[in-house]
Amino acid sequence: MAPSPAAPIYRWQAIPRAGRRLPTLSFDWSMTVLSSITTSVCRLRPLWWLAPALFSAAAAAGPLALAPQFAGSYATGTGADAAFYRIDNQWHGSTVLWNEATHTYGNGSAIGGYAWGSGLWGQADWNQVMSAVGGGPGPQPVQGWSGQVSSINYGNSRYNECYTATWGSVALLPFFSSAPALGNCADAEAGAAEQQNWISVFTGYIRITEAGEYNFSVLYDDGFFLRLTGAGGQTLEIGQDYLNPRDREGFADNLLLGEGLYAFEMGSWNRLGAGVVDLRWSQGNGDWTLVPTEHLLPADAVPEPGVAALAGLGLLALAARRRRAAA
Repeated sequence: MAPSPAAPIYRWQAIPRAGRRLPTLSFDWSMTVLSSITTSVCRLRPLWWLAPALFSAAAAAGPLALAPQFAGSYATGTGADAAFYRIDNQWHGSTVLWNEATHTYGNGSAIGGYAWGSGLWGQADWNQVMSAVGGGPGPQPVQGWSGQVSSINYGNSRYNECYTATWGSVALLPFFSSAPALGNCADAEAGAAEQQNWISVFTGYIRITEAGEYNFSVLYDDGFFLRLTGAGGQTLEIGQDYLNPRDREGFADNLLLGEGLYAFEMGSWNRLGAGVVDLRWSQGNGDWTLVPTEHLLPADAVPEPGVAALAGLGLLALAARRRRAAA
């Protein structure tokens, strides 16, 4: 089994509600504070008096406004840019830190230095693979594919075998073939060896045709990040680093979006066992549905600013000539 960090007492937790998973504040009522000190004896009491303020603050939270990077109406999308890469399962170069004494990520020694530390363990290793793809240092992929995809809903055979009934089926990565069922879905690390230690990256634009409240979520296993960029480079991001239990995570608050295009980048990684990456949106407080093809555009679908400006000047000049001719 993959090591996992200890769960915090105070955290944001995703809880199902009306067909979707919304971030809901949860906390441990056993938390106490120092109330008074008498004759060197500390008396403690529960934080019951914080509850109204906490729930009022949560209820008062409204949608986050994010203006589009390119405002206005744009042609129907054809899909997003995508790439998938798989590395050797025996790679021992992970730079993700692991504290063996506390069994937590983020500090201690590089996992790649442990005998059991093969493969991908987090976003730092995703970065290394992308570096190698670009000609820099890092593990060279043993398989790869890049192109355009009509939706973001991919995984491996082990995921489809064990979790289709719970989370829905996915398409296999372009270089995966259907693998025989192994049974015993309680074994979290089981799976076809040729379908382990892979990453994905998706880029392009999300096309909004109707202004309003939206949210975006990712079903992930083992980890992911999603960045959404609007006007002036303002960026909103969600993600889960390291290796995590399978789950769907969305933005804590709905997003108030305008008509236009929003740039996005999403990456994911899977080490062993079932692996999945699935991007969905909701409008208002509706259910999660796959972002439709017509709302996904590749990065080159938008003209460079200089090209757009020249085109605009050309149209203005043409209109002026027509007005003079009509006069």
